[in-house]
Amino acid sequence: MSYRIFHRRVPRWLIGFLLALCWAALPSAGQGQTVPPDAVQAQPDAKSSTRSAARETTGKQCLFIGHSFFIPVARMLPKQATESGVQGHAQQLVFAGGANGSPGKLWQNEAKRSAIQKTLDAGDVELLGMTYFSPANSSLKDYRKWIDYALEKNPETDFFIGMPWGLNGPSRSVEAYASQNTRAQKLVYDGIVKELRELYPNSRFYWINYGRVAVDLKRAFADKSLPMVEKLVARQDADAIFRDKMGHAAPLTLEMASLVWLSVLYEREPADCTWRYQGKEPLEAILKKIVETQKTYNQDAAPAK
Repeated sequence: MSYRIFHRRVPRWLIGFLLALCWAALPSAGQGQTVPPDAVQAQPDAKSSTRSAARETTGKQCLFIGHSFFIPVARMLPKQATESGVQGHAQQLVFAGGANGSPGKLWQNEAKRSAIQKTLDAGDVELLGMTYFSPANSSLKDYRKWIDYALEKNPETDFFIGMPWGLNGPSRSVEAYASQNTRAQKLVYDGIVKELRELYPNSRFYWINYGRVAVDLKRAFADKSLPMVEKLVARQDADAIFRDKMGHAAPLTLEMASLVWLSVLYEREPADCTWRYQGKEPLEAILKKIVETQKTYNQDAAPAK
Protein backbone atom coordinates (compact mmCIF):
# COMPACT_ATOMS: atom_id res chain seq x y z
CA MET A 1 0.00 0.00 0.00
CA SER A 2 1.25 3.54 -0.73
CA TYR A 3 0.14 7.11 0.24
CA ARG A 4 -0.33 10.04 -2.14
CA ILE A 5 1.60 13.23 -1.33
CA PHE A 6 1.28 16.04 -3.87
CA HIS A 7 -0.13 13.45 -6.28
CA ARG A 8 3.06 11.41 -6.34
CA ARG A 9 3.34 7.88 -5.05
CA VAL A 10 5.67 7.39 -2.08
CA PRO A 11 6.50 3.89 -0.84
CA ARG A 12 5.19 2.97 2.56
CA TRP A 13 8.71 2.13 3.84
CA LEU A 14 9.80 5.70 3.13
CA ILE A 15 6.84 7.10 5.07
CA GLY A 16 7.79 4.94 8.03
CA PHE A 17 11.42 6.07 7.82
CA LEU A 18 10.43 9.77 7.80
CA LEU A 19 8.09 9.31 10.79
CA ALA A 20 10.88 7.60 12.70
CA LEU A 21 13.19 10.55 12.08
CA CYS A 22 10.51 13.00 13.32
CA TRP A 23 9.88 10.94 16.47
CA ALA A 24 13.60 10.82 17.25
CA ALA A 25 13.75 14.62 17.07
CA LEU A 26 11.15 15.02 19.82
CA PRO A 27 12.33 15.52 23.49
CA SER A 28 12.74 12.26 25.35
CA ALA A 29 11.30 11.60 28.84
CA GLY A 30 14.62 12.68 30.31
CA GLN A 31 14.69 15.94 28.29
CA GLY A 32 11.17 17.22 28.80
CA GLN A 33 7.58 16.29 29.50
CA THR A 34 5.96 13.40 27.69
CA VAL A 35 2.45 13.80 26.40
CA PRO A 36 -0.01 11.06 27.36
CA PRO A 37 -2.10 9.44 24.61
CA ASP A 38 -5.27 10.98 26.03
CA ALA A 39 -3.81 14.49 26.29
CA VAL A 40 -6.54 15.98 24.10
CA GLN A 41 -9.32 14.54 26.24
CA ALA A 42 -7.49 15.70 29.40
CA GLN A 43 -7.47 19.37 28.40
CA PRO A 44 -9.55 21.54 30.82
CA ASP A 45 -12.60 23.33 29.62
CA ALA A 46 -12.94 27.11 29.79
CA LYS A 47 -14.39 27.04 33.31
CA SER A 48 -11.60 24.80 34.57
CA SER A 49 -9.01 27.05 32.95
CA THR A 50 -10.44 30.04 34.76
CA ARG A 51 -10.26 28.20 38.08
CA SER A 52 -6.69 27.08 37.35
CA ALA A 53 -5.64 30.68 36.82
CA ALA A 54 -7.32 31.70 40.07
CA ARG A 55 -5.54 28.88 41.90
CA GLU A 56 -2.23 30.71 41.82
CA THR A 57 -3.11 32.91 44.80
CA THR A 58 -0.41 32.85 47.47
CA GLY A 59 -1.56 32.41 51.05
CA LYS A 60 -0.60 34.48 54.06
CA GLN A 61 0.92 33.67 57.43
CA CYS A 62 -1.99 34.67 59.68
CA LEU A 63 -2.62 35.21 63.38
CA PHE A 64 -6.26 35.45 64.48
CA ILE A 65 -7.10 36.52 68.03
CA GLY A 66 -10.60 36.71 69.46
CA HIS A 67 -13.69 35.13 70.98
CA SER A 68 -16.21 32.39 70.14
CA PHE A 69 -17.99 34.51 67.53
CA PHE A 70 -14.67 34.89 65.68
CA ILE A 71 -12.23 32.03 66.19
CA PRO A 72 -14.62 29.25 65.02
CA VAL A 73 -14.92 31.09 61.70
CA ALA A 74 -11.13 31.21 61.45
CA ARG A 75 -10.96 27.45 62.04
CA MET A 76 -12.93 26.89 58.83
CA LEU A 77 -10.54 28.97 56.74
CA PRO A 78 -7.61 26.57 56.07
CA LYS A 79 -9.78 23.89 54.44
CA GLN A 80 -11.67 26.40 52.34
CA ALA A 81 -8.48 28.20 51.32
CA THR A 82 -6.93 24.93 50.15
CA GLU A 83 -10.05 23.84 48.26
CA SER A 84 -10.32 27.19 46.48
CA GLY A 85 -6.70 27.09 45.36
CA VAL A 86 -4.96 29.37 47.86
CA GLN A 87 -1.48 27.94 48.24
CA GLY A 88 0.45 28.30 51.50
CA HIS A 89 -2.21 29.72 53.80
CA ALA A 90 -1.11 29.16 57.42
CA GLN A 91 -2.58 30.42 60.68
CA GLN A 92 -2.28 30.46 64.42
CA LEU A 93 -5.14 31.18 66.82
CA VAL A 94 -5.41 32.68 70.29
CA PHE A 95 -8.84 32.30 71.88
CA ALA A 96 -10.56 33.80 74.91
CA GLY A 97 -14.31 33.67 75.53
CA GLY A 98 -16.69 36.62 75.41
CA ALA A 99 -15.34 40.06 76.20
CA ASN A 100 -12.02 38.44 77.08
CA GLY A 101 -11.48 37.88 73.36
CA SER A 102 -11.66 41.60 72.57
CA PRO A 103 -8.43 43.43 71.68
CA GLY A 104 -8.48 45.40 74.93
CA LYS A 105 -8.99 42.42 77.23
CA LEU A 106 -6.45 40.31 75.37
CA TRP A 107 -3.85 43.04 75.93
CA GLN A 108 -4.69 43.21 79.62
CA ASN A 109 -4.45 39.44 80.07
CA GLU A 110 -0.75 38.81 80.70
CA ALA A 111 -0.81 35.16 79.61
CA LYS A 112 -2.77 35.86 76.41
CA ARG A 113 -0.72 38.93 75.57
CA SER A 114 2.48 36.95 76.02
CA ALA A 115 1.25 34.16 73.73
CA ILE A 116 0.25 36.61 71.02
CA GLN A 117 3.44 38.63 71.29
CA LYS A 118 5.54 35.49 71.13
CA THR A 119 3.99 34.67 67.77
CA LEU A 120 4.45 38.22 66.51
CA ASP A 121 8.06 38.26 67.71
CA ALA A 122 9.01 35.77 65.01
CA GLY A 123 8.47 38.59 62.50
CA ASP A 124 6.74 36.42 59.91
CA VAL A 125 3.08 37.21 60.61
CA GLU A 126 1.68 38.76 57.44
CA LEU A 127 -1.93 39.25 58.60
CA LEU A 128 -3.17 39.97 62.13
CA GLY A 129 -6.92 39.49 62.50
CA MET A 130 -8.92 40.90 65.41
CA THR A 131 -12.60 41.17 66.24
CA TYR A 132 -14.94 43.42 68.23
CA PHE A 133 -16.97 43.12 71.42
CA SER A 134 -17.96 46.53 72.83
CA PRO A 135 -16.69 50.13 72.99
CA ALA A 136 -15.34 49.44 76.49
CA ASN A 137 -12.75 46.95 75.23
CA SER A 138 -12.58 47.47 71.46
CA SER A 139 -11.62 51.12 71.16
CA LEU A 140 -9.24 52.74 68.70
CA LYS A 141 -6.61 52.75 71.44
CA ASP A 142 -7.05 49.01 72.05
CA TYR A 143 -6.49 48.14 68.41
CA ARG A 144 -3.49 50.47 68.11
CA LYS A 145 -1.60 48.65 70.86
CA TRP A 146 -1.63 45.45 68.83
CA ILE A 147 -1.02 47.22 65.53
CA ASP A 148 2.02 49.11 66.84
CA TYR A 149 3.50 45.95 68.32
CA ALA A 150 2.94 43.94 65.12
CA LEU A 151 4.44 46.65 62.89
CA GLU A 152 7.49 46.84 65.16
CA LYS A 153 8.11 43.14 64.49
CA ASN A 154 7.12 43.18 60.81
CA PRO A 155 6.51 46.55 59.11
CA GLU A 156 4.78 44.73 56.23
CA THR A 157 1.99 43.29 58.40
CA ASP A 158 -1.58 43.61 57.10
CA PHE A 159 -4.54 43.87 59.48
CA PHE A 160 -8.09 42.59 59.51
CA ILE A 161 -10.93 43.70 61.78
CA GLY A 162 -14.02 41.52 61.70
CA MET A 163 -17.49 42.40 62.95
CA PRO A 164 -19.40 39.38 64.31
CA TRP A 165 -23.14 38.86 64.64
CA GLY A 166 -24.76 40.03 67.86
CA LEU A 167 -25.66 38.06 70.95
CA ASN A 168 -29.02 36.33 71.43
CA GLY A 169 -29.77 36.04 67.73
CA PRO A 170 -32.43 33.33 68.03
CA SER A 171 -34.68 35.32 70.35
CA ARG A 172 -34.41 38.73 68.74
CA SER A 173 -36.68 39.95 65.97
CA VAL A 174 -35.22 40.11 62.49
CA GLU A 175 -35.54 43.89 62.47
CA ALA A 176 -33.82 44.37 65.83
CA TYR A 177 -31.06 41.93 64.95
CA ALA A 178 -30.38 43.61 61.61
CA SER A 179 -30.53 47.08 63.15
CA GLN A 180 -27.95 46.13 65.77
CA ASN A 181 -25.55 44.95 63.08
CA THR A 182 -26.06 48.10 61.02
CA ARG A 183 -25.33 50.34 64.01
CA ALA A 184 -22.22 48.34 64.89
CA GLN A 185 -21.06 48.57 61.29
CA LYS A 186 -21.23 52.35 61.36
CA LEU A 187 -19.64 52.59 64.82
CA VAL A 188 -16.63 50.40 64.06
CA TYR A 189 -16.07 51.03 60.36
CA ASP A 190 -16.50 54.79 60.47
CA GLY A 191 -15.08 55.32 63.94
CA ILE A 192 -12.17 52.88 63.94
CA VAL A 193 -11.28 51.28 60.60
CA LYS A 194 -11.34 54.46 58.53
CA GLU A 195 -9.36 56.21 61.26
CA LEU A 196 -6.76 53.44 61.30
CA ARG A 197 -6.32 53.71 57.54
CA GLU A 198 -5.54 57.38 57.98
CA LEU A 199 -3.20 56.85 60.94
CA TYR A 200 -1.28 54.06 59.18
CA PRO A 201 -1.27 55.04 55.50
CA ASN A 202 1.46 52.51 54.65
CA SER A 203 -0.47 49.53 56.01
CA ARG A 204 -3.42 47.55 54.68
CA PHE A 205 -6.56 47.29 56.81
CA TYR A 206 -9.27 44.84 55.83
CA TRP A 207 -12.78 45.24 57.19
CA ILE A 208 -15.35 42.43 57.07
CA ASN A 209 -18.81 42.61 58.59
CA TYR A 210 -19.30 38.84 58.49
CA GLY A 211 -22.09 39.25 61.05
CA ARG A 212 -24.38 39.90 58.08
CA VAL A 213 -24.31 36.17 57.38
CA ALA A 214 -26.29 35.35 60.52
CA VAL A 215 -28.55 38.36 60.00
CA ASP A 216 -29.42 37.50 56.40
CA LEU A 217 -29.82 33.79 57.13
CA LYS A 218 -32.20 34.58 59.98
CA ARG A 219 -34.20 36.87 57.71
CA ALA A 220 -34.40 34.25 54.94
CA PHE A 221 -35.43 31.59 57.46
CA ALA A 222 -38.20 33.84 58.76
CA ASP A 223 -39.36 34.37 55.16
CA LYS A 224 -39.36 30.58 54.64
CA SER A 225 -36.99 30.89 51.69
CA LEU A 226 -34.41 28.38 52.98
CA PRO A 227 -35.95 24.94 52.38
CA MET A 228 -32.69 23.22 53.33
CA VAL A 229 -32.74 24.78 56.83
CA GLU A 230 -35.33 23.12 59.04
CA LYS A 231 -34.30 24.57 62.42
CA LEU A 232 -33.19 28.02 63.51
CA VAL A 233 -31.39 26.61 66.56
CA ALA A 234 -29.96 23.10 66.91
CA ARG A 235 -26.77 21.95 68.59
CA GLN A 236 -26.39 18.83 66.45
CA ASP A 237 -27.84 20.03 63.14
CA ALA A 238 -25.15 21.23 60.72
CA ASP A 239 -27.81 23.03 58.68
CA ALA A 240 -29.22 25.14 61.50
CA ILE A 241 -28.27 28.81 61.76
CA PHE A 242 -27.48 28.96 65.48
CA ARG A 243 -26.08 26.33 67.82
CA ASP A 244 -27.60 27.71 71.02
CA LYS A 245 -29.84 30.46 72.38
CA MET A 246 -26.85 32.72 73.05
CA GLY A 247 -26.30 32.90 69.30
CA HIS A 248 -23.19 30.79 68.72
CA ALA A 249 -23.09 29.84 65.07
CA ALA A 250 -23.96 26.43 63.67
CA PRO A 251 -21.70 24.97 60.94
CA LEU A 252 -23.75 26.45 58.09
CA THR A 253 -23.28 30.00 59.39
CA LEU A 254 -19.60 29.40 60.18
CA GLU A 255 -18.96 28.03 56.71
CA MET A 256 -20.61 30.94 54.96
CA ALA A 257 -18.87 33.49 57.20
CA SER A 258 -15.53 31.86 56.47
CA LEU A 259 -16.25 32.07 52.74
CA VAL A 260 -16.84 35.80 53.16
CA TRP A 261 -13.41 36.07 54.84
CA LEU A 262 -11.83 34.05 52.05
CA SER A 263 -13.46 36.15 49.33
CA VAL A 264 -12.22 39.43 50.80
CA LEU A 265 -8.81 38.46 52.19
CA TYR A 266 -7.81 36.51 49.09
CA GLU A 267 -9.94 38.32 46.50
CA ARG A 268 -11.87 35.21 45.58
CA GLU A 269 -15.31 34.98 44.04
CA PRO A 270 -17.92 32.76 45.74
CA ALA A 271 -18.29 30.81 42.51
CA ASP A 272 -14.62 29.76 42.82
CA CYS A 273 -15.10 28.40 46.34
CA THR A 274 -15.97 24.82 47.18
CA TRP A 275 -18.51 24.25 49.93
CA ARG A 276 -21.37 22.00 50.95
CA TYR A 277 -24.13 24.08 49.40
CA GLN A 278 -22.40 25.03 46.19
CA GLY A 279 -25.08 25.46 43.55
CA LYS A 280 -27.93 25.95 46.04
CA GLU A 281 -29.45 29.19 44.82
CA PRO A 282 -30.94 30.65 48.04
CA LEU A 283 -27.68 30.34 49.97
CA GLU A 284 -25.41 31.29 47.09
CA ALA A 285 -27.46 34.43 46.48
CA ILE A 286 -27.08 35.47 50.13
CA LEU A 287 -23.35 34.78 50.05
CA LYS A 288 -22.81 36.63 46.78
CA LYS A 289 -24.63 39.73 48.01
CA ILE A 290 -22.68 39.87 51.28
CA VAL A 291 -19.34 39.40 49.52
CA GLU A 292 -20.10 42.13 47.00
CA THR A 293 -21.03 44.53 49.79
CA GLN A 294 -17.97 43.74 51.91
CA LYS A 295 -15.62 44.21 48.98
CA THR A 296 -16.86 47.77 48.56
CA TYR A 297 -15.59 48.53 52.06
CA ASN A 298 -12.15 47.27 51.13
CA GLN A 299 -11.47 49.27 48.00
CA ASP A 300 -9.35 51.61 50.16
CA ALA A 301 -7.83 48.82 52.26
CA ALA A 302 -4.47 48.84 50.49
CA PRO A 303 -1.90 51.52 51.33
CA ALA A 304 -1.48 54.37 48.89
CA LYS A 305 1.47 53.94 46.53
